[in-house]
Amino acid sequence: MVDHTRESEFGFHQSACPAEERLTALIACKDMEKENKMYDEWAFYYDEDMKALGFQGYGVMGKRISELIGNKNAKILDIGCGTGLFGMELHSLGYNNIHAADGNPNILEKSRERGVYTELKQFMLGSNLIAPYEDGAFDAVVAIAVLGPGAVDHTAMPEISRLVATGGYLILFIRKSRLEMETERFNVKAVFEEWVASGKWERLSDISSVYYAGTDGVDNDDRVVERDGFIVTLRKLIN
Repeated sequence: MVDHTRESEFGFHQSACPAEERLTALIACKDMEKENKMYDEWAFYYDEDMKALGFQGYGVMGKRISELIGNKNAKILDIGCGTGLFGMELHSLGYNNIHAADGNPNILEKSRERGVYTELKQFMLGSNLIAPYEDGAFDAVVAIAVLGPGAVDHTAMPEISRLVATGGYLILFIRKSRLEMETERFNVKAVFEEWVASGKWERLSDISSVYYAGTDGVDNDDRVVERDGFIVTLRKLIN
């Protein structure tokens, strides 16, 4: 259980600031330093918030991995791993070579405490930022609720692509609104189209999924607790 009596710089107390409000504040934040401090605090609430909001990503992505990858020793990177909830899901399915990465040390420490990851690394992704891995290091790279404007945007995609081995998979769980977004700030749609056109990647499927199941009092059209999401699966054909 979360200690709701602890001091909070951002008013992150469940009695005054429920899960939806915390998520709203994080998405609205445009200052990188402040955002990182907010994630420091969110580490204490994250698991409860995902449960309260009915987040569906971990279960549906675990099922998708099982459909694609039979080898339980496949090297899988959980990028933007958060508190390690997906690592626990993969571990429960028998996968035993799971790696984790996140930009926030407090969040990453929560993942470390799970005891399900082979290795954990802290780094940021974005334009001109290099991940500390060799080319083609992973059989699959998984990004759950990671990509978006103001977070890890489309400029990080070339580096993410570099990490996937030939024949390997990139599997995303993403909000429908972000998958369809075509703006200067965020446009993974154009990136995927370019990859496929180049012959380097094959787009295997876009599977619709519930993103947040929602809670009482949350409007169906709420853009923070968005209900519609997609599981996007791409396979790397050549480097």
